[in-house]
Amino acid sequence: MKGSLAGWWRWAIVALLIYLGILWSGQMLPVNPQGLWIRAGEYALWATVTLGAIARFYPVLGPYGWRPVTIFLGAVLSALEVFIGAGPDTKTRVDEWMTALIGIAVMTILARVLPRAITVIWFGQEVQKREPYTRPPR
Repeated sequence: MKGSLAGWWRWAIVALLIYLGILWSGQMLPVNPQGLWIRAGEYALWATVTLGAIARFYPVLGPYGWRPVTIFLGAVLSALEVFIGAGPDTKTRVDEWMTALIGIAVMTILARVLPRAITVIWFGQEVQKREPYTRPPR
């Protein structure tokens, strides 16, 4: 693989750094009902980069596989971040988790409806794989 298809690890490192930033901000900033939508934005950014990393890592899976994997990973990681550790009551935690899932869902839906010119670059398909050369029949 050439070009950005081989660069999946760059996208994965950025996704990991974003997730670590989300963990840090979750510890530093108090959770309040007005700030819940910040959580959706954080996870939307994470989902954008993660979707690109998954698409570049496993291009054969296709968009119908990349999106569910991103949603599943996002649901698990956001649940770990929200429900583990000291924090507010359970109702606020559930609201925080649902808001994070909304951010992830918005990005996976956008991946479906955005123009092909954008998704080709986002999913690392701008590098066309060439088939092996075969001789024409005589």
